Amino acid sequence: MSLIEQVRRIGADDTDITEENVRTARLALLRETNRARGGRRTRAHHRTLWAGIGVGGLVAAAAVVAMVVGSVLSPSATPSASAAEVLDAAAAKTSGATVLHPAPGQYIRISETSTQTLGWHEDPSAPDGGWWESAASDTSAQVRIRSSLYVPADRRHDWIQTWGERFTVLSISGPDAVAAGKVLESEMRDQKTEVLPAGRYADADAPEDGGVGVAPPRNGMQCFYDSMPRDPKKLIAWLDAFEPASDFGCGSPDLADPVGFNLAPADLRETMFHALALVDGAKIVKTEGDVTTISFPEASGSSWRDTIDVDTARGLIVGRGYGSSDSWSSRVDMSIVDEAP
Repeated sequence: MSLIEQVRRIGADDTDITEENVRTARLALLRETNRARGGRRTRAHHRTLWAGIGVGGLVAAAAVVAMVVGSVLSPSATPSASAAEVLDAAAAKTSGATVLHPAPGQYIRISETSTQTLGWHEDPSAPDGGWWESAASDTSAQVRIRSSLYVPADRRHDWIQTWGERFTVLSISGPDAVAAGKVLESEMRDQKTEVLPAGRYADADAPEDGGVGVAPPRNGMQCFYDSMPRDPKKLIAWLDAFEPASDFGCGSPDLADPVGFNLAPADLRETMFHALALVDGAKIVKTEGDVTTISFPEASGSSWRDTIDVDTARGLIVGRGYGSSDSWSSRVDMSIVDEAP
């Protein structure tokens, strides 16, 4: 079964995409929203919903996997010239991305700010009378969350992840807005800083990789850097033949993940941009300075589209989101800093 078939099968027949479904498809990025290994979520698990990009963001990320990889598997003979030109231009800038070359002792800071719509799930048995999640509800809120990853110049050293370092409620409405809003206010105070030795999750509830006690990396895509071809057409063939490991310890290669994409070696980033330039139906949505938003359709002629934001000056991916919905989107800022929290 190909990667695209694997991703589409997960949750394809469900009205709601559950956290467990997303965990199976996106283990490497799921850490920030689902620390449990299954079972009914407790309030603590609900609280971590806000800490990262959120379940809505994870669903978006899973959709982008299907969109990007599925489309790449069927490259067009005559891709959209404008989108292809932007992606090829970004490829030409990958070697000059100075933000990826900190001096010893410095860090690459990758800050992702997501804007997402959340729904209140009423449950009288819960301590707070319910919880907030990504599923639609009569009572809803729009929030903005920022979390940051600090990657040391020597990636063998400790990485630092902050979850929910900034949380803003943009709006809230619905019949339970007052009570649910109080819960949301308490969630805003739940921030976390996590130390990741050599970029791997380390605490007790980290999922094990293959049951051998090796915690998975924050950047799951790094598992595949060495094996991913440096030729666009060969990379397409590699993605087509890719079979995820049964334990999903490193997730699946995701050409739309800003962390995995941007931290890749320059020659691989260049190849990935050229591969994306072959996607059939890619279209430019908008351009703001050096950042161009490009939408991609899912494979097999689907009308659903998802987006990535491409920094053509630095050869980086700096955002992602739903092209057909405003329920979730994010923008990424990358910089070099002298210290981490």
